[in-house]
Amino acid sequence: MDPTEVTHPDDEQPGPGGPGEPGTEGGDRRSTGPLNRLIERSRFLVVFGSLTGLVLAVASFSWAFVKALTVVRDLLPGGRTDEFALVKLFESMDVVLTGTVLLIISVGLWDLFIADLRLPPALTMKSLDDLKAKVATTLLLVLVVRFLEIFVSGTDTGKVLELAVAVTLVGSLLMVFANWRR
Repeated sequence: MDPTEVTHPDDEQPGPGGPGEPGTEGGDRRSTGPLNRLIERSRFLVVFGSLTGLVLAVASFSWAFVKALTVVRDLLPGGRTDEFALVKLFESMDVVLTGTVLLIISVGLWDLFIADLRLPPALTMKSLDDLKAKVATTLLLVLVVRFLEIFVSGTDTGKVLELAVAVTLVGSLLMVFANWRR
């Protein structure tokens, strides 16, 4: 040990296990007390959030599938008007995107806190900032699809304009939020 290096009286001295083991020079100097172990293991609480998000994503995708079947039925001869079918189509896509947000959150939390997953690049998270960016951009898509749904439904022009301004402002904030790095 370098004589100019300052050590703390609680620092462990090199142990018999060799480099890289607790109590060795260059090894892991974290405390292994019961409170530290409890706090380290508390990351597994994310399992509940991740599984809840996964269940909700499955429910959302199932609901979107049922809605899609009604859209197809409405498009068949004798079905509803094209405008009505288009609104229902946008509603189905809105539910799919909501399910996607839930899936991204669920998989992202698991990947960050529990275990590394073999995921496609679109679902790979290296930090909470990555997760935040993916969720924010997907939420922006949800907002835009919701806006299109209301726009096509023939809502009052003044309300559509108000909604357009609100979606633009919230969307801008989501993009700032998604790209904000520490």
